[in-house]
Amino acid sequence: MVRLDFSKNSSIILIIIATVAVTLSILSYHYSSLISNNIVNIASEELRSQARIQVHDFAQILANRLESITPLLQTLADSPAIQNNEFRRAQTIIDYRKNYTNDLTDFYMWLDKDGKIVWISNINSTAYPRYKGFDLSYRPYFTFPKSINTAYYSNIIESNDKIPRLYISYPILSKQGSEYKDANLTKTGTFKGVVVTAIRLDTLVNLLKNQLFPGFESSMVLVDKNGIILYPSNQSYIGKSIFGEIFQSTLSALLSPKSHNSLNELFRTSLQDNSGGDDGSIDIFAQDRMNTIAYEPVIVKGNHFLTLFITAPHNFASNVGAAIDQQKNFSIFIVIIIASLAIGISFLVLTWNRRLETIVNTRTTEVKKANEQLVSAYEQLKVHDEMQRDFINVAAHELRTPIQPILGLTDALRSKIKDTEKQEILDVIIRNARRLRQLTEDILDVTRIESHTLELQKERFNLKDTLSNLIQDYRSQIERKNNNKQDLKILYEPKDDIIFVHADKARIIQVICNLINNSLKFTNSGKISLTSEKKDGHAIVSIKDTGTGINPEILPRLFSKFVTKSFSGTGLGLFISKSIIEAHRGRIWAQNNHDGRGATFSFSLPINNGQNDK
Repeated sequence: MVRLDFSKNSSIILIIIATVAVTLSILSYHYSSLISNNIVNIASEELRSQARIQVHDFAQILANRLESITPLLQTLADSPAIQNNEFRRAQTIIDYRKNYTNDLTDFYMWLDKDGKIVWISNINSTAYPRYKGFDLSYRPYFTFPKSINTAYYSNIIESNDKIPRLYISYPILSKQGSEYKDANLTKTGTFKGVVVTAIRLDTLVNLLKNQLFPGFESSMVLVDKNGIILYPSNQSYIGKSIFGEIFQSTLSALLSPKSHNSLNELFRTSLQDNSGGDDGSIDIFAQDRMNTIAYEPVIVKGNHFLTLFITAPHNFASNVGAAIDQQKNFSIFIVIIIASLAIGISFLVLTWNRRLETIVNTRTTEVKKANEQLVSAYEQLKVHDEMQRDFINVAAHELRTPIQPILGLTDALRSKIKDTEKQEILDVIIRNARRLRQLTEDILDVTRIESHTLELQKERFNLKDTLSNLIQDYRSQIERKNNNKQDLKILYEPKDDIIFVHADKARIIQVICNLINNSLKFTNSGKISLTSEKKDGHAIVSIKDTGTGINPEILPRLFSKFVTKSFSGTGLGLFISKSIIEAHRGRIWAQNNHDGRGATFSFSLPINNGQNDK
């Protein structure tokens, strides 16, 4: 009877366990289904949002690039050279505009009031006579600005050279004023022609291709305001109408009638006069998956110029759903077998723990030996590094010893020789010996900096007096030398009369000379101006020039060793200057000037606020 009760109780327990397992499996399955649907919906909505963001960003990029052309055309049309028919000046201005927008525009044209070519940008003298006076008055980029007196944005036009292009044109209307002297005494606002720029279709296509991220599966379609396809993923549709038979037949083969009609309705809505920039999107089922198609018009100066479409397939959402379904089935399977595996896994864990303990002890011994070897190698590298620095230091000192006699004797010899040719040869020797001396000093300074042995002999001095004397020396040098810098002016404009600092005067002069020499190297005319001022407890010195500026490639690492674009420099001067200023607890920086001419180098030093400072 007891045995029967025990068997009955065991059966009840087994039934309860089985019921609980089945119930948990069913609940787990339904919960996984709910989570799966929520994740798929979130992923789909994220894809829709990404498609709308992409089409908006790409449309804005394209609009900004195209919109930047119109002000150039407007200033070109209003320029005195074109207003007064000054052909040579106008030719230069038009060519400059072309070079400025060379990455986007194909050419610029100037047409007179009769629609005849006056000038085409960047054309050689041989080809120009064939085009001068060519009649383009029938082109819409001439007729529309003439009739509406405002900018015109064309559809795709196939030019005489069979290359499809987009055109933007702006009317030339006569001006009045001292700078605009019209020989024909035309009234203000009289039509005098147009200036036109052309954008090749393939250039516009490449601009769009560069915006697509390689990892994204979205595709892009660009159409003009008449529905002509400018850029599709399938190149065979270029130049075709989205409502044409060829493109529509492709859509009919891919979409259901309902989806086909919905997509055409989206096309019609997107091509309406949409100067307000309204966008839209739609979900279309095609090729066994859902796709989001979003559009946004490209608005240029308030005009609906182009329309951009982005197609984003819901691959991620579908993949997530399939992965979650697999996970649900796998979870049910795991629930069934996990109990039977628990005992076996426990046994295996205990066995593996013993083996792992042995392996860890062995590996620990090996790591200790390897660590000892690394320490030994590090010590050897340290010794090698010290030997290398000592060698460079000795070599630089040995180089410096014979250079000064060479310079002194050569200078003395030159003063006694009257032959011009021999003097020029001696000048070359002196110049290169000075360069070698400077290189030797730079190497010694770099060695001291990297070995942390750079010593500062600090004293208290007025920075303004030092700068004034230094600038006078540079002016005298430029006046004495017969070179290509006679038109260069060096100015000093102090903002404070007294600026006392406690610093190594010789080293600060070295920094200033490095910066002035750097400006002289890249500035042949114009001016180099120095300023000094007190600001927030620091003395700030700035050297501004009108030279070629700092190459953007080297700007981020300008103050590193061996960074230079000059054939006559070593790239050590700015590195040494930075180290000297930072040793004084100061800061040094540089930037290109906002007007595009030259660069400005600045450094700051802490001010010695003594009792006599004002």
